[in-house]
Amino acid sequence: MRSECEIHIRRYGATMVVTPVGELDADSGQALNAVQTALDQDVAAVACDMRHLSFLDVVGLHHLLGLARDTRSRGIAFFAYNWQHQPRRLVDFTDELLQGEGQDRRTAPTRLLRRTLREATESARATGAALASTADQPDATPHRDADGPAAERGVAPAVLPPTGGHRA
Repeated sequence: MRSECEIHIRRYGATMVVTPVGELDADSGQALNAVQTALDQDVAAVACDMRHLSFLDVVGLHHLLGLARDTRSRGIAFFAYNWQHQPRRLVDFTDELLQGEGQDRRTAPTRLLRRTLREATESARATGAALASTADQPDATPHRDADGPAAERGVAPAVLPPTGGHRA
């Protein structure tokens, strides 16, 4: 079976909306690199709309968590929503396995994918404040205004071509 994944990226002011379409698996997980490449100092939040993600494997989950960690480390809020059944089940199953090893939901690796928008925003603000307080110069950390500029920046969706491969 041929694996197909497209990543659509749209910008609305300081918010980047990312929509994975198809299957995010071992053969297509690197498609999320386009999102990391598109991040700039004007991005305050990444909203990941999972509505069109029909399949997620463990490697795809690993890449998605990497994106969430990267945005968080930059002081950018990351929020995933509209999960479909199979991807959500994999996230749930991953947490269930780790809970048996003493992990709880607050410390589970998938917590970054389960946060509410409010939690993601508060965490990003705290990270941004920490980055600003450790900077050598007061303006070394880019200003992230949640309201953004008055005019929206229109950016056409970036669509990556499907990648080949087989799912086991």
